[in-house]
Amino acid sequence: MFDVLDCARRRLPEQKRTAYLPLLADEAKHQEYLAEMLPMLRVSDAIPAEHEVTGLGAGNRTVDWVLGAAGTRRILFDVKRRFADFYSQMTDAVLTSGAPPAHDVQLLFRSVEPKFLAADPDNRLQGAWIVTDIKQDETELRTGFDALDPAKVHFAILGDAQSDMYILTRRPEDIPHLLSVFGASQSNRFVFDRRTCRPQTQPSKSEAVRITCDKFGVTSGFSDLKNCLVTY
Repeated sequence: MFDVLDCARRRLPEQKRTAYLPLLADEAKHQEYLAEMLPMLRVSDAIPAEHEVTGLGAGNRTVDWVLGAAGTRRILFDVKRRFADFYSQMTDAVLTSGAPPAHDVQLLFRSVEPKFLAADPDNRLQGAWIVTDIKQDETELRTGFDALDPAKVHFAILGDAQSDMYILTRRPEDIPHLLSVFGASQSNRFVFDRRTCRPQTQPSKSEAVRITCDKFGVTSGFSDLKNCLVTY
């Protein structure tokens, strides 16, 4: 929280900062507003940054962050704080007597593509920084990303307040650039491989949490719920 407040102080002009800070007190959307600053925690102050920018996206839509000066290669991205996948996994596991619920990875990418116009990634990289508490199957995540318009969405990042992230890009050469700008390292903390999960048959309701954990790649015994989730 202190890092976010410091980031807002450094990155937001007074008028936007005055509007942003009270939003953090909104209990219903606290996590959503908090997430808006997470990508910027390690971006060098030498890199120009604008918050909630109009005129660069589709129609009258605003883009959460624009990094880089006009006339240079800029990075445009929206920040998405996703709760639906977490609620679905935890609730459905109980309501369906422990059967692992199907996870729709497209929930992560909802409303990302319509924000952007087609752009040359050599001139302007466009994408999303997504904060989610649920680990994602790596293959399904890639498939969901590939379904987006490649001319509009060039990258997607799974990240949080830590110094590591998981990056999807259209071109491998963009990964080092993004890691450098965000001051981060590539990590598999946010993903798992569903093929390594144990098959489950007729789980009881009392096993709901364990089965949910197994679905997310935890394959040894009755694991803590935290093992299903992105660890911090």
